[in-house]
Amino acid sequence: MNKKNSIVVVVIFAFLVSFLTLGNWGEPISKLEKTTENITQLDNFETLLGTTWENNKEDPSSAEISFYIDGLKDTKGFFEDFEILFKVSENSPEDAKIKVSIDVSSINTDNSTRDKALMESDFFYTEKFPLIEFYSKNLKKNEDEFIANGLLNMMGKRNQLSFNFKHSGITKNKKGIKVAIFEGELEIDRTDFGMDPVTSVGNIVKINFYCELIEKLK
Repeated sequence: MNKKNSIVVVVIFAFLVSFLTLGNWGEPISKLEKTTENITQLDNFETLLGTTWENNKEDPSSAEISFYIDGLKDTKGFFEDFEILFKVSENSPEDAKIKVSIDVSSINTDNSTRDKALMESDFFYTEKFPLIEFYSKNLKKNEDEFIANGLLNMMGKRNQLSFNFKHSGITKNKKGIKVAIFEGELEIDRTDFGMDPVTSVGNIVKINFYCELIEKLK
């Protein structure tokens, strides 16, 4: 085998090893443990008027923000470090305010190589934009759901965002702590926030969230 052919074989072999190594993307396992018993069903926030609720960061099994992206290799993952604040006005449920702050560096797709790539400048660029933040402007009742209208701040861009969510009720969790349960889903186009289109990666990011919030005492 001549030198030129040897180089070609080495390059192909290296590519195959790289593909097989990176091709095993993995899929992270959810830590979520939903409370399903003794839930008082609600169709409004009237019983929550004048209260403030937040996620329990000491209990990662009580809240989850997950995402899914179609592509040559579908990407599934979680953000594991985030803060949710839900403040209900004393006067009207529709005046409730939602604030969400996500630490992008807490991304977990069960593959450290992919996680690192997602944090670099081609995607989230966490060195420059470490947080994803959402601030609601108002809430609207829509049958058995609510619509949150607000602003999503990501990668230095601030865009309007609306999404539906449900207030599933109030109960006590496994530790006997009173919790208010919320869950919903939304979609965003990552290119709207400055990410470049990539042939092997879809543009639409599907996000699901579930949270059992605890009351923040005054």
